[in-house]
Amino acid sequence: MRTSARAGCPRPLIAVCAVFSLVVGCSMPSTPEPLELAVARAGAVIQDANFADSVFVSGLQGPTTMTFAPDGRLFVSEKNGSLRIVENGQLLATPFVTLAVDNDNERGLMGVAFDPNFASNHYLYVYYTSIAGSIHNRVSRFTANGNVAVPGSELVLADLPTLDAANHNGGTVRFGLDGKLYVSVGENAVSSNSQSLNTPLGKLLRLNPDGSIPTDNPFYATATGLAKATWAMGLRNPFTFDVQPGTGTLFINDVGEGGWEEINRGQAGANYGWPMTEGYFTNRPGLTQPFFAYPHGAGTAAGNCIAGGAFYNPPVPAFPSAYVGQYFFADYTNNWISRIDPNSGAQSLFATAAAGPVDLDVGPDGALYYLSRGAGQVGRIAYTASLPPSIAQQPASTLVSVGNPATFTVSASGEPPLTYRWQRNGVDIAGATSPSYSLNAAQLADSGARFRAVVTNGLGSTTSAEAVLTVTSNKPPVATIATPVAGATYTAASNLMFSGSASDMEDGALPPSAMTWSITFHHDTHTHPAMTDTTGIASGSWPIPSAGESSANVWYRLRLTVRDSIGLTHTTYRDVLPVTVPLTVTSLPSGLQVLMDGRPFAAPHETTGVVGVVRSVGVESPQYANGRFWAFSSWSDGGAQSHTVTTPGSAATYTATFVETSGGSCYQIQSERSDKWLTVDSAGKVVAGSAAQAGGQIFQLVPNGTRYKLKGSGDAFLAVVANQLAMSANFSSGESFTQLPCGYGGRTRVGFQASSGSAPHWKETTPDGPIQSGDGGNGGACNPTDGGAWEGFYLEPVTCPGGGGTGPVCGNGTVESGEQCDDGNTQSGDGCDATCHSETGGGAGCFRIQSERSDQWLTVDGAGKVAAISTTQTGGAIFELVTSGAKYKLKGASGAYLAVVADQLTVSATLNTAEPFTRYDCGVHGGRNRYGFESSTGNARNWKETTSGAPIQSGNGGNVGICNPTDVGAWEAFYLEPATCPAAGR
Repeated sequence: MRTSARAGCPRPLIAVCAVFSLVVGCSMPSTPEPLELAVARAGAVIQDANFADSVFVSGLQGPTTMTFAPDGRLFVSEKNGSLRIVENGQLLATPFVTLAVDNDNERGLMGVAFDPNFASNHYLYVYYTSIAGSIHNRVSRFTANGNVAVPGSELVLADLPTLDAANHNGGTVRFGLDGKLYVSVGENAVSSNSQSLNTPLGKLLRLNPDGSIPTDNPFYATATGLAKATWAMGLRNPFTFDVQPGTGTLFINDVGEGGWEEINRGQAGANYGWPMTEGYFTNRPGLTQPFFAYPHGAGTAAGNCIAGGAFYNPPVPAFPSAYVGQYFFADYTNNWISRIDPNSGAQSLFATAAAGPVDLDVGPDGALYYLSRGAGQVGRIAYTASLPPSIAQQPASTLVSVGNPATFTVSASGEPPLTYRWQRNGVDIAGATSPSYSLNAAQLADSGARFRAVVTNGLGSTTSAEAVLTVTSNKPPVATIATPVAGATYTAASNLMFSGSASDMEDGALPPSAMTWSITFHHDTHTHPAMTDTTGIASGSWPIPSAGESSANVWYRLRLTVRDSIGLTHTTYRDVLPVTVPLTVTSLPSGLQVLMDGRPFAAPHETTGVVGVVRSVGVESPQYANGRFWAFSSWSDGGAQSHTVTTPGSAATYTATFVETSGGSCYQIQSERSDKWLTVDSAGKVVAGSAAQAGGQIFQLVPNGTRYKLKGSGDAFLAVVANQLAMSANFSSGESFTQLPCGYGGRTRVGFQASSGSAPHWKETTPDGPIQSGDGGNGGACNPTDGGAWEGFYLEPVTCPGGGGTGPVCGNGTVESGEQCDDGNTQSGDGCDATCHSETGGGAGCFRIQSERSDQWLTVDGAGKVAAISTTQTGGAIFELVTSGAKYKLKGASGAYLAVVADQLTVSATLNTAEPFTRYDCGVHGGRNRYGFESSTGNARNWKETTSGAPIQSGNGGNVGICNPTDVGAWEAFYLEPATCPAAGR
């Protein structure tokens, strides 16, 4: 989950916590290790006395999630790969299925869902960490035959990418009311995954029940591969979510890192903002606010790990009507359960002391069930008004060493108040009136004593079964860790070596079979499970990963537990701390924004890293600061614009160098619907209000990846505010719009689409009123005569306004006060060449280019000629489209620019001598934008592959026909596929 678990457990749960590790990456507050292990569980404290908690079932091994089958059976996922069934209140000995899983850290079996037609087709779906081929998470379908899976019935629906880190896996599967399968997937501790449509990680996916991807998914046309299944993005580790029966409302629980836990209302196409935001935010157009967020910390108003969520909408409610329709959610580390109204957002505490709840579900009986990770149990919270008492958990027989305490606990439910009366050998014990009874120092004379509890309320009483106390004169064994030694340290990508011994006063030296080792990874006040319990060895090693948690306030805790021949135990531990170094990520010029592990910071950003851990650094480009645009040029370590670094053994600084750029081309924009020009009114709203072009606002279209941000006068950028276009943002918070071709009649006619909303396209809904977008626009076709359609706009190139900053304008050909050019006395990289012209133009992004005529990709041959000869996209050359007024120049990976030499495209020019090309929209085909290119001179100057496999023709070698690949006399269309720009020459 987003940074995870609490260290250790409350003392009554320490036995179980020492045995189980948590798949969701959250655990409990640290406590000292006990001398002996003993299992006990105090019930959850319900805020309303008319509710009572009881144990529904015990004996689970590392439970992760649970789901009720339509027939009332409860299926519980165990981290080790076993899917267990609880039927008629009993945990069946034989698992439904046992999967081969990697259960390192947060991996394992994590989710189960039942087909809406389970009664007839017997299908159920699971999410687990597969070891087939590579370690990766998988979604599969099984067919049930009673209480076991049909052998060989597994149908793999989706194999997610190979895992880099062992944490942040997500793992819930649920069916929506639309009959589609929804799957929550973590970003695998690589935060940039959450914002990339080239990977399914960090997303909520939507699949057909057969594993195919619905074509109406919001990112189907723009994403690649399995990421086409993305229904919502920008998630960190959505371990749990739920769908409300009847309404289909979907709430996603996303575990936070630095400060907040989130409940996000599921929306198609939503971007929840990770890693740019966490919790509530302002001034972030295009991102979706959490429905509810609570801060990190102690107490019942805060927490550290949201885990478990369920809507209370059973077929027959057993709770009072005020609870119906409420959403219950839990915090694992702070042990509470709360509820919130999905409509009003009113939130209230429901229960405390819930013993590490990792999942919630509502049973067919109308009770609320919670999965207690720490105790290996399922708890049941029921409305008990007018019910006599009943025993849910019987007291357990106990073995202790003489002089040590012995504790017995009973769990009961019924109408409050409940009173308790403990008996020893059938006789009441004075003062023993609590759910638990402890004998402070058991003696040999106490051995064989029988203890039971009588529970009473106003409607009757019941008596528990008897538990037998066994007291021995034997002493507990002693565990000793030899290595690592006290004070040992570690670096990532190394092995944690361990060894130890065990001795017992009665048994002597104990064999390895008596020894159990485990390793827990601690981060701040949270923990991740690392090495699960391993029995039968006296020494070993565990590989410390280099990917995963990037913080430096981390360490590993190695535990050794030994057990003697009669069952007495002792646990000891050793902490191993990391070797850390200071890291700085900065920019030149200073003050621009840098990305560290995908999160934005103002440069310089200083942090601390663990030696050997893989981190990521990056920058957005272009950026706007102090009235100027800046384009990324290079990193001091030679890496790409975004790249990974391995934390070195000494302090390091990573510097991103930027060059000043024009930032984009300027236009005045005319509404096709009204024939008026867009202006900005006194309230900062964009309206089609000028009848004359001269009265129109000048907008600068600044490339932002494959989208654009629009800059107006001064430092104002365009955003969508209350579904209206408003000049109210800065560069970082400005809306990124997609520019869509609408065809043309001698003029550039385009539509603009906002980043989010169900009707995101620009539209002048009301004449002379603010242009609508977001949910205020429309999702129809680009047709001004259709009142329900989104609108086309004409872009008329104009000269960008001068200045805007207080310093010199690098690249205008004039040496101004305070400006230096590359005249041999300075290094390149300040943005200007020796003649004070720009070293590089404004970047419009990098692309690989595919010929529509031959379906092959443009490459550069040994003579520098451009030809469509590669059959694979990866074999295609990367070209950067550099804005040149209203045209483009194309830069190759070598740093040379494209020119037309003897009517053939040749990568042989500088920026100043490069050919400026006009790019034409050829419409959309197969969900992809098609473009044609025209050189500046010649009578047949449109690009055309006249001879298949030969250099592309232009100038007098191209053609002037229409964009139609089936017409041999026509010029050609090309597909532009975005690519990462090469580091060299940038």
